Amino acid sequence: MSDHNPPQSSNAAAAVASEVFPHIVVVGAGAMGCYFGGMLIDAGQRVSLIDVNPAQIDTINQRGLILETDAGRRELAATAALAQDVTESADLVILFTKTLHTEAAMASISHLLTPSSVILSLQNGLGNAERIQKFHDASRIAVGTTLVPADLQAAGHVVSHGPSSSRMMDVNTQCPTWMENLATVFNAAGLHTELDRDIHSVIWSKVAFNAALNAVCAVTGATPGPIGQVEEALALVRNMVHETVLAGSAQGVTLDEEHIWHNVEMALREQPNHKPSMLQDIEHGRTTEIDAINGAIVDAAQRAGIEAPVNQTLLQLVKLKQFLATQSA
Repeated sequence: MSDHNPPQSSNAAAAVASEVFPHIVVVGAGAMGCYFGGMLIDAGQRVSLIDVNPAQIDTINQRGLILETDAGRRELAATAALAQDVTESADLVILFTKTLHTEAAMASISHLLTPSSVILSLQNGLGNAERIQKFHDASRIAVGTTLVPADLQAAGHVVSHGPSSSRMMDVNTQCPTWMENLATVFNAAGLHTELDRDIHSVIWSKVAFNAALNAVCAVTGATPGPIGQVEEALALVRNMVHETVLAGSAQGVTLDEEHIWHNVEMALREQPNHKPSMLQDIEHGRTTEIDAINGAIVDAAQRAGIEAPVNQTLLQLVKLKQFLATQSA
């Protein structure tokens, strides 16, 4: 992680936050939630972390957050709670739950929302915006993707090394003032962010990236490094990306296959030891996001009358691994 922006940018963001986002709520205190929450706290923002795990909540409240990044180790005081125990309304909500938990998470925080609340989904997979819109006005919802290699070492303890970035935009792609303010706050906290009106293509591109690396790592137990050293494994990953591009294009989403492949190659090269979230889920006996990623690709392909056999096979294999892992957990 590179250094924070110059002081004037941080000061500007602090002023924006105090006026527009005085209370930020991060839903999901896993690796990504703790990383983003910690970076925002370190930049002086007031953040509440929400999770469903009482033990994790207690650890964060007692010990705070620990961030280990390229900038060094930081220990930060933090506040975490169950959704029902948070009473102050949220000016900004950042969702980091799995897609399968989106609606339950939104229902749990409905008492924190006001008409002016902004909800940002940086979740993996497809369909999160549609789920959120069941609970909040679409004109105050933003979606995005983030490429942050974050590993949770223990409750509230995140290790992240290597380059990271995020792209986001409101779901209607109008780029209102609050969207620009959100990007200012994130960038001042070292959460490198770009606004992108082509965000729906960006999300599909991230799905292609995750479909390839997450599923293969989950099935094999390997991190990206070894995968990049085996020609047959690279061919498998490339085929999964290609199928996703075809499925997305059939839905009217323009995708740049070579750009997606460039990001995959970068991850194989620069994050050789990072454990993707799906592999971490398998190792800990948790339900994965396979349905919202590879499963969503297969569904989109079928709706268009085409096939995605490689993604279908990985979907089936991860489902088996997931069953075995949850049975032995």
